[in-house]
Amino acid sequence: MSFSRKVKVIKVAIGLFKKSYTVRKYGQQTIVDGYASAPYDDVTLKLDVQQLSPDDLLALPDGERTVKRIKSYGGGKLTASDEFEKVRGDMLFYRGQWYECTASFLRENTLLKHYTSQFVLAPHAQQPKPP
Repeated sequence: MSFSRKVKVIKVAIGLFKKSYTVRKYGQQTIVDGYASAPYDDVTLKLDVQQLSPDDLLALPDGERTVKRIKSYGGGKLTASDEFEKVRGDMLFYRGQWYECTASFLRENTLLKHYTSQFVLAPHAQQPKPP
């Protein structure tokens, strides 16, 4: 079997772990009557979503280990939140709750070039309505 054929077979096998999830992608944020507002579109993406491993959690600062966090693997870059730049992160609807993207980066070190994204559970008061 040729090298390119092996890569295709691996990609198909990895794709079996992906499921469809709703991702809320926000547009440019503006201030309306003193409140931040941003238009959004809900899109469906195929992702492999997992809880953080114990090793992932140990890498976090102590105060951040108690907040629910997840990670995803997929084919596209998601927008991470950035308070300094006033960018609202994409939101992932997972098991009945919204999680905000805090990081998304390309992994080119394997045959399966993909994006790994990390999410944190949005506070209860900031949970948007379900899709």
